[in-house]
Amino acid sequence: MKPEVLSTPCMASQATKESEKLASRLVVRAGGCSVAGRKPPNQDAFAVKIPTNLSELKHKGVVATIADGVSSSEISQKASETSVTEFINDYMDTPNTWSVKSSAGAVLKSINHWLFHHAKQDGEKSNAMVAAFTSVIIKSNTAHLFHVGDCRVYLLRDKTLTQLTQDHRRYTSKTQHHLTRALGIDSHLEVDYKLSAVQAGDVLLMTTDGVHDALSEKDILTFLKGKVCGQDESLETVATAFVDKALAAGSDDNATCLFIAVDELPKAAFDEAFRHRAEQVIPPVLSEGQQIDHFQIKRVIYSGSRSHLYLARSTQDDKQYVLKMPSQNFADDDVYLSGFIREGWIGEQVRQRGVMKIHPQTWHSRFLYHVCDFVDGMTLRQWMLDNPTPTLSQIRTLAKGAIRSMRVLQRMAVVHRDIKPDNLMVDKDMNVVLIDYGTAQAHGLEELSGHVEESYPVGDLNYAALEYLKGNKANLSSDVYSLGVTFYEMLTGHLPYKPVNASNPRVSNRQTYTPAVVFRPDVPDWFDAALKKACHSIPSARYDVLSEFEQDLLTPNRELEKVNQQRAMIEKDPVRFWKGLSVVLLSMVVLLTALLVQA
Repeated sequence: MKPEVLSTPCMASQATKESEKLASRLVVRAGGCSVAGRKPPNQDAFAVKIPTNLSELKHKGVVATIADGVSSSEISQKASETSVTEFINDYMDTPNTWSVKSSAGAVLKSINHWLFHHAKQDGEKSNAMVAAFTSVIIKSNTAHLFHVGDCRVYLLRDKTLTQLTQDHRRYTSKTQHHLTRALGIDSHLEVDYKLSAVQAGDVLLMTTDGVHDALSEKDILTFLKGKVCGQDESLETVATAFVDKALAAGSDDNATCLFIAVDELPKAAFDEAFRHRAEQVIPPVLSEGQQIDHFQIKRVIYSGSRSHLYLARSTQDDKQYVLKMPSQNFADDDVYLSGFIREGWIGEQVRQRGVMKIHPQTWHSRFLYHVCDFVDGMTLRQWMLDNPTPTLSQIRTLAKGAIRSMRVLQRMAVVHRDIKPDNLMVDKDMNVVLIDYGTAQAHGLEELSGHVEESYPVGDLNYAALEYLKGNKANLSSDVYSLGVTFYEMLTGHLPYKPVNASNPRVSNRQTYTPAVVFRPDVPDWFDAALKKACHSIPSARYDVLSEFEQDLLTPNRELEKVNQQRAMIEKDPVRFWKGLSVVLLSMVVLLTALLVQA
């Protein structure tokens, strides 16, 4: 489908209602205006392609282009019109398997080759086919910018205007300049390529020098603040008024602008989120009373070597949140930073109760941190300290909540890899919330291994399953093991196995399970049997289904209890075994001593 060329006065390309219906998750509007002004003919051009085909919209995205022919050429209007139309046509014809960068790069190289050799064959400078060119391609949650020359792209977000491109100019005086880069100016083309994350509500503004040379950024922002680009706003009307303002400010060149309003976006793919977040900087350590973005720090919850947690209040909605910030100690640790970014992405996908939600950043921040729901309660670790001998009823209530949280992650195909009392929150009503996705791994994030490679087990090793410590990949069974160890510790105050040697975790001894009755004689044998199965050293011996684990904690599993009762005395009750053995040995010593005396 050939795109509409918008180089005549006050024309606009708008997404049709049918397009919005087909791609309700990616809705973009565009409108522009181009006039010759005081310098005819009009050598500017712009064009927009908003696909109505859902597949094209997904794989190719929305394409917006703007071009400005050089005034020294009599036919540069043809260069600008050819550039915008051919770029869109040829880009849309590239294979879907190509990346945006590869597709656009190949097309621009071809266009540049054609323009340059056309002018070379003609030999007349007045017939040079040269044009400044800029394109914005919005695909998913990312804007891909391709830029040569002195057209510009601005981003309007949260009433803040940011210039995303840099002019390729060389000034010979305060008022005179020439282009150092443009399409057709040289056989070799060097294109600026930039990625910019976009958000719903963003407005991208593309201009030629007839507009931005006449208006300062302050003038542009003042104008835009008075024009609300809502979904009912006519971008063509806004563009017309904007060009008129440039002409009134004294522009003596062709004046062209193009507005692109982002109304709706699909969920960001992980690689997009990773790329954007990796560009942010780690904030400094904060204290009570300080502010970061629109958050006022109310209290320091935790400040350690790996991360910092703050209770903060938002000045936007007056609600309390927990801000989690990475430690600057790990600024050069790719594994740590990748885990932190992954934590945010996973937390943003969560919508169910029982697991901590992390809010996506809907503002433009240069800092890397998470905005988490505030859970008014305490960690399970603190609860255990306050309740050293909990009842089975309390254990069941908390276990049921923790299992429910685990099942949320299970449905998302997410392995937490650090289930422990410190990462479970308990509120006043005994509800449980699973927190901290810093070590979590999702099946859909296998591409993360292309960024970093973990050479050491993550999480608390004393709660990690043996197979994971030995280098195997963690899975649901590994999390079940960690959950079993957590419940065991909640009940007894101890771990079921000897602590792991952190310097050499692969030689961990997980063969001898200490029965819970050793520390809690009041624990029923069937309850202990359920705990042992959950944290069994052999993965195949553990629970395959979390609901079965929950059921065995509520009612006796007679088959499991029977197996437990058949264990050797030394495994079932080692203290009683060794006491009994000591008595037997002492009796034998006494008997032998008596026989020797008689002899």
